[in-house]
Amino acid sequence: MRKFLIAAHGTLASGMQSALQIIAGDSAKMTVIDAFVDIQNPADQIQAYFSQLCEEDELIILTDMPGGSVNQLMMRYLCRPQTHLISGINLNLVLTLILNAEEADTSALIHHAIEEGRDQILYINEKMEQLSSEMNAFF
Repeated sequence: MRKFLIAAHGTLASGMQSALQIIAGDSAKMTVIDAFVDIQNPADQIQAYFSQLCEEDELIILTDMPGGSVNQLMMRYLCRPQTHLISGINLNLVLTLILNAEEADTSALIHHAIEEGRDQILYINEKMEQLSSEMNAFF
């Protein structure tokens, strides 16, 4: 079974989960770890999560920052078979993964989600100017 783990600094992970529930409904396949929000050691939280996984579970891990401590903790688990790590996430990327979770080709799913996430990062001021110019040129 394919599972998802979002782990991030502060409450970003649970915030992502909250937004996803509003847009896509409840996802039983998703777990979140809010790191460094209390006295719990994130390494212990991560170890506890991995200890409950079944050997046949495929896992896509999502973290906030590639160079961050949460991502570094997750990198330790990349030796586990069927474990994938994506860092620098945004809501569009996560939403694409969740809505297409049944895609058989995990690599294709991940690449598609990353592309979707990148495509949705826009500087709206410039986008509005571009659209305005295009409308003026049309009329």
